[in-house]
Amino acid sequence: MLKVLFTCLLISVLGFSYAQVKNTVSADPKVDSTTVLQHVSDTTKVIKEAPEALKELFEKIVEEETEKAERQKNKIEYSLEIDGLIIDQTKTKSGREFYEYFFSVWEAPENAKNFTIFIEEKPFRLNTTLIEILINETIVFQSLLQPRGDFVENLAIESIGRTQMYLANYEELLKQLGGSDMVGTGIF
Repeated sequence: MLKVLFTCLLISVLGFSYAQVKNTVSADPKVDSTTVLQHVSDTTKVIKEAPEALKELFEKIVEEETEKAERQKNKIEYSLEIDGLIIDQTKTKSGREFYEYFFSVWEAPENAKNFTIFIEEKPFRLNTTLIEILINETIVFQSLLQPRGDFVENLAIESIGRTQMYLANYEELLKQLGGSDMVGTGIF
């Protein structure tokens, strides 16, 4: 019983490994505590302190790796999606003119990120078509498009204003939708 208690003491308090204590205690049944301590302490290695040059090199490597990890994190955040693509899905001459005018005048708001704009055209009655602007598959603007040049330009200017307003408020909308008053279990 005393051997077990002494073995536990050596392992837990003094930090010796179980194998070191077991080999010493089991080798001689008449072993007392002082001989076990002498034998175990003789087999332990002395740890020397590292030279200053090695410590400095280690600190430099740790610092470089930390900076490298942060740069990778920033690259991943920005490279997740290509921002600001404008995709043309028009079918007629007036739809193509609308797209070209929209594209030539378009400037994205400064804080807008992770968005794609789709300009789609669908046939409607006679010579009119339905033009839609979608941002990340959400319809932002929808109107009838007539094949008159001045009408196409005015409609493009109006759609640019509405699209820019949507993108400027997009981050705020996401915050409101994910806010604490909108979070719940769905159980009434």
